[in-house]
Amino acid sequence: MNVTLEKRTPTLMILPIVIILVVMISFLFYVIGLSVTDSTLSKPFKDFVGLANFQKALADQTFIHSIGNTLIFAFGVTAIETFLGFVLALALYTEIRAGRILRTLAMLPLFTPPVAVAMIWRLIYDPVSGFLNHYLFKFGLIERPVAFLGRADLAMPSIMAADVWQWTPFCFLLILAALQSLPTEPYEAAAVDGASSWQVFWRITLPLVTPSLIVTFLFRLIIALKVFDLVFILTYGGPGSATQVMSFYIYKVGFTMFKTGYAAALTLLVFFMVAIISTILTTGRELLMRWQR
Repeated sequence: MNVTLEKRTPTLMILPIVIILVVMISFLFYVIGLSVTDSTLSKPFKDFVGLANFQKALADQTFIHSIGNTLIFAFGVTAIETFLGFVLALALYTEIRAGRILRTLAMLPLFTPPVAVAMIWRLIYDPVSGFLNHYLFKFGLIERPVAFLGRADLAMPSIMAADVWQWTPFCFLLILAALQSLPTEPYEAAAVDGASSWQVFWRITLPLVTPSLIVTFLFRLIIALKVFDLVFILTYGGPGSATQVMSFYIYKVGFTMFKTGYAAALTLLVFFMVAIISTILTTGRELLMRWQR
């Protein structure tokens, strides 16, 4: 019996992964099936329409606008968060005692639920009782309260600021782990040669950690492209459509307009767009690593 159990152990170990993959693939085929029909919430798989939903999506100016908003948001916050995470990691990875405390504090926003983060920043931005307006007015920087979430030119930067506060620790942790895993031999050789701190950073640290920076950027970008909760709670896509991103538009199409077939087509287009961006960044990372070798 023990021999039989040992033979079946590998199969039992991979069974959960197989089940998850089957569920994911089944869901993908379900979405593909919906995307070629004129489905609604009450009538799924209603009337086969072929590629009509995809043609409609490519001509949908609201969807095109939401793609632009999403790309601005995603690439903007990812670049800022990767840079800030790198700076924090450089500042703290050599520290021991104080560094541990600062690392813990830096990670607190990451452990805060997204809904709580959105509510915190909604209170911060409140034009009547928010402390941001209070201190800006107190220091004479504004003459009257500013509706940060109610102005088209400020709403997106305000959401981006909240996202940067929440997700910079994620980039910080990944980059910190990369810095701590760097080999010590190049640094020892640089110390013997009398290299300055700037030379060590520019010629050793940055080239060695760049592949990890690209991976961090890629991971964070994929997450940022799916932003929904901050937009939903802070602005609900407004004012107008200034902060309407792809995921929020798909939500509106599927669950407020009840056009699930069209929403499925939009979802597949977003999926392919994210896959293309990921492929480009991954290929760039591989080319960089080959060049460094």
